[in-house]
Amino acid sequence: MKLFQLQVILFCACSVAPILAFSTRYGYRHASIRAKISPYPHQSPLITTQRQRRAPLKMSWETASTDDSSTNDNPRSLVDDSLAGLTVAFSMLSKAIACSAIVGVNPLVGIWSSVVMGITAPLIGARDGVISGTAAVVIVPLSALTQTHGIEYMTLCILVSAIMQGLFGIFRLAKTADLVSEQVLSGFLNGLGLILFLSQASVFRAAAAAGALVPAVSMAALCFTIVQALPRFTKAVPSSLVGLVASSVVGAILKLPLATLASTAAEGTFCGGLSSLPRLVHLGQLRSNVMSPAALMIVMPAAVSITIIALVETLLAGKVVDDMTGKKFCTLDDEATVPTEDEVELYDEYILSDYDVPTRSVVAMSAGNLISAFLGGFGGCGLIPQTVLNLKSGGGGPFSSISYAIAMASFVVFFAPLVGKISQAALAGIMLAIAYDTVSWGSSVEAIKAVINPSSHPDVNGRAASRTQRLIELLALGISSYVCFFGNLAVGIIAGVTFQRGLLSIYKRLDSGGSNMEAAY
Repeated sequence: MKLFQLQVILFCACSVAPILAFSTRYGYRHASIRAKISPYPHQSPLITTQRQRRAPLKMSWETASTDDSSTNDNPRSLVDDSLAGLTVAFSMLSKAIACSAIVGVNPLVGIWSSVVMGITAPLIGARDGVISGTAAVVIVPLSALTQTHGIEYMTLCILVSAIMQGLFGIFRLAKTADLVSEQVLSGFLNGLGLILFLSQASVFRAAAAAGALVPAVSMAALCFTIVQALPRFTKAVPSSLVGLVASSVVGAILKLPLATLASTAAEGTFCGGLSSLPRLVHLGQLRSNVMSPAALMIVMPAAVSITIIALVETLLAGKVVDDMTGKKFCTLDDEATVPTEDEVELYDEYILSDYDVPTRSVVAMSAGNLISAFLGGFGGCGLIPQTVLNLKSGGGGPFSSISYAIAMASFVVFFAPLVGKISQAALAGIMLAIAYDTVSWGSSVEAIKAVINPSSHPDVNGRAASRTQRLIELLALGISSYVCFFGNLAVGIIAGVTFQRGLLSIYKRLDSGGSNMEAAY
């Protein structure tokens, strides 16, 4: 066992070392230190000057503050990051376990996948403040693959997806995510939420077969209610964690015949200690799958879906940090942070690198998924809810992500027996709450209202839109929702973008043609 653990450590070291080497060469080819990023219009360079090198720099994740003493070396910021990371870890624990249950793998796989993603992202230099980990958006297409062909194809699928994500970053295609409109994104979320909702039916079917349907539904309803209602009274503790613990404890006190994680997992899964560390996948089997065209054809649809979905989610998480901090480093439009007048005057002194934050975030996600796949995990991507929780909890630096990953690992190594007592019904309640929150209720209703009364719903620039434009947006939302739910999530995004942009282009041409004819007369 000690020899195996040593192999795991050596593998992680050998995996991270070349990634960091590539990262350093890729991001700092002409820069000696990491400095403040101030992208020019049409560019996203890393900018440093001789004057800046001699002065303490404020990192991109730090919010605007009148206190000049707030620097990256402030011990208080490390404490804030640590506490914020701990809060995020508590909120992620139940979701990571629930995602493992959907895929059909060991409950600890989701936790270790989150640990790997949480550590890899800040080491490579993803957008500070973004939390990466196990994501429901990734689990949906992956679970469809494992349910149809078995979990033996999971590693190959994540590996292929990680390679495609890496190519996406190397060729700097992050800006293509800006093609996804708000309506298409809302349709994607609607389809995803419905899929997550239906995915919990298996839990209740198993409970019904065991004669425990009523207790299972009751505990799931209790957990769902706590998750939705508790934030209205206090946000001091994660509502998902409270709901998970409360429903599991109530079920244990009442001695309800509920299945737990420990009862449905292999013996020894929740013993804790070093035995709970992740293990390397069987490289011989993986090699045979990689060399098999049939196996590649099986995993390719799911891998493509995971790639597109993870890219969109990760870049949107970076955009959320931009909006909450006022630093537009992941914004893919003209709102990107530009240099000050003093920086423009010193233009000749600037050393420009080909570094940009969205690309760096994509490369970090690719590396995390690659390592997670070799450790038997299913990776993940940037998480918007956990990113918001991190920032609102006082975090925002790279250490908040590392702190969250360390806390998740501690849960497994030291508190695994307690985790094993969580009931399956409680996890179903968590996933039902996630499904409910995933559906874009507000945007869908607003899209309908905009068609009825377009004058009262201007666009983001404050300009009025015609009823035809609003109808096209609503149809794009409906088409993406339908295709994502009944078909494929990635295909739904592509179909929604193609439909919306195609019809809007035709409408603008017809509208401009009509205006020219009126001007001629």
